[in-house]
Amino acid sequence: MSPDPGALHPGMVRAFPPDGMTLGLIAPLESFTGDVPTMEGHLETVRAAEDAGFASLWLRDVPLLVPGEGDGGQLFDPWVYLGVLTTTTRRITLGTAGVVLPLRHPLHVAKAAVSVDHLSGGRMLLGVVGGDRPGEMPAFGTAPGEIGPRLREGWEYLRHVTDGSTAGHHCSLGELAPGIGMVPVPPRGRLPMLMIGRGRQPLEWIAERADGWLYTALDPERQRANTARWRRATGEVGEPGFKPYGQAGYLVLDEDPVSPPRPMTQGWAMGREPLLELFAAYRAGGVNQLMVNLRHNVRPVREVLEELAEYLLPHFPAGEDRPAVAVTSLGG
Repeated sequence: MSPDPGALHPGMVRAFPPDGMTLGLIAPLESFTGDVPTMEGHLETVRAAEDAGFASLWLRDVPLLVPGEGDGGQLFDPWVYLGVLTTTTRRITLGTAGVVLPLRHPLHVAKAAVSVDHLSGGRMLLGVVGGDRPGEMPAFGTAPGEIGPRLREGWEYLRHVTDGSTAGHHCSLGELAPGIGMVPVPPRGRLPMLMIGRGRQPLEWIAERADGWLYTALDPERQRANTARWRRATGEVGEPGFKPYGQAGYLVLDEDPVSPPRPMTQGWAMGREPLLELFAAYRAGGVNQLMVNLRHNVRPVREVLEELAEYLLPHFPAGEDRPAVAVTSLGG
């Protein structure tokens, strides 16, 4: 049996401590309008966020800019960007949220992800999605009806080669003869794989195969119901086989610290005091990490990060696989 990645993998431990909740960030770390960020000073901002103590940084896989189907993410190819981040960061967990597996060959994804895991010292978490941009699919020769089956086949192929097996594997995506295996192998016996959203798969399929589940922003009541379904399928905190639950959403942090919540699609908009209460409710409801995207703020993102670091991070510290980091100013 492969080792439990939640217990052995530094990236999992830092991002998803089973007895608490952490805060992660979704790139680009920038407030911007339109569909294309500037990416100005992005590495300096990432380093500042790491020094402040955020648990993780997540990159999206956006091959093409399709009008009306969302922004361009962090612009750069996630694997190239992750290669840069392995040398410019030291302890923050690096993850994909997520790689559009139906548009990529699983062997290429496996080779890239395991390479990043080695080069980063065990900080790579592979989040996989089915894809939610229909306009991209024809460019890759993929029909909408193929997304679910291709994700399942790609997942099994990817897991096969990253588990170190040389028993051979056959599917519509290719054939590995017995004795052929991938190098390098994961440095800790298994590469953590997380499902982002549903990927057109039943929850039971995800619960059996994924090492964690990351879902979109829900209100606390619906989130509790979703987390309860996940716990019934995978086990409670402290039980063998525990698998984390994360939630991602946009965050607009108002300058007024007591500004009340206001409606926001797939996210949260309010001042820091009600935000702390809301995030505490998510933690009580079983969320192991909140992953926030800051693109819709009108305030400079470094200002928002500094306020989050000072007033929220102390309540939601990263896992204790690394020495604690003092909260410092993000201004320099």
